[in-house]
Amino acid sequence: MSRDRRTRRATEQELSLWRAVNSDTVLSRMREKMQLPDNPEARPAPAPRIRQIPVAEAPRPFARPPPPVLTRFTPKPADVEPLRDITPGLDRRTARSLRRGERDPDARLDLHGMTADRAHSALTRFILDARTRGHRCVLVITGKGRRYTAPSESGFSMEHSEGVLRRDVPRWLNQPPLAGATVGIYQAHRKHGGDGAFYVYLRKAR
Repeated sequence: MSRDRRTRRATEQELSLWRAVNSDTVLSRMREKMQLPDNPEARPAPAPRIRQIPVAEAPRPFARPPPPVLTRFTPKPADVEPLRDITPGLDRRTARSLRRGERDPDARLDLHGMTADRAHSALTRFILDARTRGHRCVLVITGKGRRYTAPSESGFSMEHSEGVLRRDVPRWLNQPPLAGATVGIYQAHRKHGGDGAFYVYLRKAR
C-alpha cells in the first residue's frame, strides 16, 4: 500500500529566515578571506596620501656688474649743416675755406666745465656781442662728451652722457634771440676742434 506524499510550500516567514541565515554565512566567509573586523567602525582608516611639494631652488648669488667703462660718445647735434663748396647762406669761397680749415674764427668761446644754465647765458652774450663787433665767423667749443657704460648679465646697461652742451648749443642758436643773428651752424674743422666745436656764421649787424 503506497503512501501519499504531499509537498508543502514554505511560508514567507520561513523563506525570510533562510535568506538571513545564508547571507550571514556568506558575509562571515568573506570577512575571513579579507581579514576584516565584524564591526565596520573598527576597520582601519585608509592611509592619507602624502602630497609631494617641490623644493624651491636656492637663489643664485647676486653678481655685481663690472666697473663702468669710459668710452668716447658723440651725440648727434641737431640743425648742424654740413660744409660743402655750395652751402646755403655762404658764398663758395667762404664755404670752401671753412671746410678746409683755412679760415681762422674771428672770436671763440670755450664752454668746457660750465653748467647748462651758465653755458646758455655765456653763449647768448658772446653771440650778440660778436655780431655787434662785426664778426662774421666765430667758434664755439663744447667738447665731445663722454659716456659711461656698465653692462650686466641681464643685458641691461646704464648710460650717462656728458655731451649735453654739444647737443644743446645748436638748439639754443636756433632759438630767439640768437636765431635772427646767425646764418648757419657748421661742424668745425679738426684744426679748430672737430667734433667738439662748431663754426657759427653771423649775419651782418644793421
